[in-house]
Amino acid sequence: MAKPDWYDTTDCDTHDAGAPKFCKKSEPGEGTERSCAYDGARVVLMPITDVIHLVHGPIACAGNSWDNRGARSSDSQLYRRGFTTEMLQNDVIFGGEKKLYRAIRELAERYPEAKAIFVYATCVTSMTGDDIEAVCKAAKDKVNIPVIPVNTPGFIGDKNIGNRLAGETLFKYVIGTAEPEYTTDYDINLIGEYNIAGDLWGMLPLFDKLGIRILSCISGDSKFEELRYAHRAKLNVIICSKSLTNLAKKMQKNYGIPYIEESFYGMTDVAKALRNIARELDDQVNGLEKRTMQDRVERLISESETACRARLAPYRERLEGKRAVLFTGGVKTWSMVNALSELGVEILAAGTQNSTLEDFYRMKALMHKDASIIEDTSTAGLLSVMYDKLPDLIVAGGKTKFLALKTKTPFLDINHGRTHPYAGYEGMVTFAKQLDLTVNNPIWPALNGKSPWEKDPAELETDLLLAREHAQLQAAEDIRSSRVKVPTKYATVNPQKNSPALGATLAYLGIDQMLALLHGAQGCSTFIRLQLSRHFKESIALNSTSMSEEAAIFGGWENLKLGLNRVMEKFRPAVVGVMTTGLTETMGDDVRSAIVKFREAHPEHDAIPVIHASTPDYCGSMQEGYAAAVEAIVSTLPEGGETVKGQVNILPGCQLTPAEVEEIAEMCEAFGLDPVVVPDISNALDGHIDATVSALSVGGAKVERIRCAGKSEATLYFGDSLADAAEVLEKRFGIASYGFTSITGLAESDLLMATLSGISGRPIPEKFRRWRSRLMDAMVDCHYQFGLKKVALALEADHLKGMTTFLAGLGCEIQVAIAATRTRGLDRLPVENIFVGDLEDLEQTAAGADLLVANSNGRQAANKLGIKSHLRTGMPVFDRLGSHHKMWVGYQGTLNLIFELANIFQSNAKEAQKLAHN
Repeated sequence: MAKPDWYDTTDCDTHDAGAPKFCKKSEPGEGTERSCAYDGARVVLMPITDVIHLVHGPIACAGNSWDNRGARSSDSQLYRRGFTTEMLQNDVIFGGEKKLYRAIRELAERYPEAKAIFVYATCVTSMTGDDIEAVCKAAKDKVNIPVIPVNTPGFIGDKNIGNRLAGETLFKYVIGTAEPEYTTDYDINLIGEYNIAGDLWGMLPLFDKLGIRILSCISGDSKFEELRYAHRAKLNVIICSKSLTNLAKKMQKNYGIPYIEESFYGMTDVAKALRNIARELDDQVNGLEKRTMQDRVERLISESETACRARLAPYRERLEGKRAVLFTGGVKTWSMVNALSELGVEILAAGTQNSTLEDFYRMKALMHKDASIIEDTSTAGLLSVMYDKLPDLIVAGGKTKFLALKTKTPFLDINHGRTHPYAGYEGMVTFAKQLDLTVNNPIWPALNGKSPWEKDPAELETDLLLAREHAQLQAAEDIRSSRVKVPTKYATVNPQKNSPALGATLAYLGIDQMLALLHGAQGCSTFIRLQLSRHFKESIALNSTSMSEEAAIFGGWENLKLGLNRVMEKFRPAVVGVMTTGLTETMGDDVRSAIVKFREAHPEHDAIPVIHASTPDYCGSMQEGYAAAVEAIVSTLPEGGETVKGQVNILPGCQLTPAEVEEIAEMCEAFGLDPVVVPDISNALDGHIDATVSALSVGGAKVERIRCAGKSEATLYFGDSLADAAEVLEKRFGIASYGFTSITGLAESDLLMATLSGISGRPIPEKFRRWRSRLMDAMVDCHYQFGLKKVALALEADHLKGMTTFLAGLGCEIQVAIAATRTRGLDRLPVENIFVGDLEDLEQTAAGADLLVANSNGRQAANKLGIKSHLRTGMPVFDRLGSHHKMWVGYQGTLNLIFELANIFQSNAKEAQKLAHN
């Protein structure tokens, strides 16, 4: 029996390896990436923007597929809504025609803006015998708009069959049913252009400059009315040759419209397409003697290619010599070979499914003789090619994307799931930019490097030595020659700093049954309590010596001694943490001597330790005050003794949240180590309700536990500012220290794992190997969100170092980094514009940034500059809940941060980027 003309059965007449066979059925269980006829019809028709696309069938056909393609609209968004009759069991048993009829009438009434309704048959409704043509005909008389049946149940063939049947539907029911208001000599139709990611919009400026009008685009960004008068065009230009060649042939036969097949990907093919269109139009309009349109085209090509080549030059420089595997369909099978070649990219292997034989042979002719044709296009076949060829990048459709990314190979989607338009000269530059962003993203060297458990003993020893010598490397840096500039303005506006006394308070709160005593005026303690309470949503155990005018004049010794006695008698703390303020330091109060005199006067309180940290407001910021308090703690409480095997000290930096401190302790425990955390805010400021409420800090490290810190076999500190505290333990007790600027990031977490393994003598537990695998997957899935995103940061120095390095490692461009204080290590950050400043400086330097990273006070800058993406971190975060439960360290924490940032970018992206797989 003869097949209908839309089958183009000559496409089956080949036995070349890897050539597409249009009539070949998918083999059961083969795993080839083909879709069905229903999907093929959707590809062609769904981009018609102002109509209702009603799927008649069970939920699977519409529920699994609505609004999942990259076709864009400049007007109506009706096409993006998911309409279905959602056939249920009784509908299948008794028939769904009545339900379909009622659905058509209901939707026409509820959506009066619809210009037509397309009704799609599916496998189930075709099997049950629902006559959608009869239903559409009956409903049309009631709704006064065209109701068009699309008979493409999935089982009748693959996606290409559906494409062509959709063309038949347009030809039968739509094209030729209306006339345009006027015509011009240069009216053309684009057939098979679906405006994926806005491709059409990259082509329109070229046609506008030439004076060519797109009468109808079938069907990207199209309106129903525009399709009705497509029969009046002078020329049909087929963009996707496999899908709608049958439609072009019928329009040529019935309306005398010639057609040509062209591509607008890559400079070579754009120029060829424009020349061919111009020649055809000149032949029709001006005859063979005149070259009106052709002359216009030559001028446009000359002008556009010169500009395009100049813009492509930096990308070509970075892409030249890269090797790619190409797997796609339609004109892209050969036009992408040209486009990649123009960028200096070598094709190692290429394959296709949804193409004509002509497309296939053109691709083959353009490729190097040593390049391979992908014969097996199943999942297993494609994986075999990836592992065999080891390409630098894979260029393919979205269905191949996550398969490729699992091999840790850069991938660029060129089909419907992409974010960016690649057509025309502007699209070629975008294509080059996106290739560069993915291929040269800094995540790939990290992902393809060795994991800690893949390293040999010598490499692991090198890693261990790196952490061991961290403090020495930091100390060797000459801070006097730092490129980090300090403020020169006389007034600070919107400070990002918190006081050193606040930092000391935070450290003291990590000791169980502690009461902090601030030696200063009572307002200072009030502000500290308010700031910490806003951040942690907790009561803060902080009292004050309440310096008065008289005490300020004659000295504050008595206030301090009275304060110590009162807190000890009234609150019975396990320890008292004393810190100073600008007032008492300026007065010259000798706090250490005052404490000695207090001890002599009150021997009854000898059992309660007193820790003293000097934290004048004019020296440093929160970080420096916190570090001073930690140093004071380890100078006061730990006692020596025989080393306890497996016991390690953990000194967490002030940039770490309670959840992060807890995670670090649990990581140590997973290696069989016993961590002594000093200070430990993980159970003190984590937000919890005890059976009884205390005026003291509760849940932190117990004093007895801190005393054991002198018996540990190693100290791990997290944050460069704690190097001095670790050095105290090393000098007092000979405890080796290991330093980490940050443990957020793949390489940073690897170093921690190697260090813990080296200290414990145990292999890295399986759960961390699994989290590393998940982190790598998150990195490849999300890296498209980060490439060249401009980031502005304002944080405490230790926090700034970790976040800046982390974001740069994901491919972000660090626009500005503003530290609260100048410290060692800032010079090495991957950012040119780095200085010490306030949040007014952030407002003045962050314009144009895509992301702002700062505490909640940075919201003023974000609002003023219109920066929608603001990652709140640091101190304080008061306009978001749960900030103290954020966990961004180690493999799992890094994964959390990557997803959080990617979702911030995604939520503030343009609509096209939100819809795209990327």
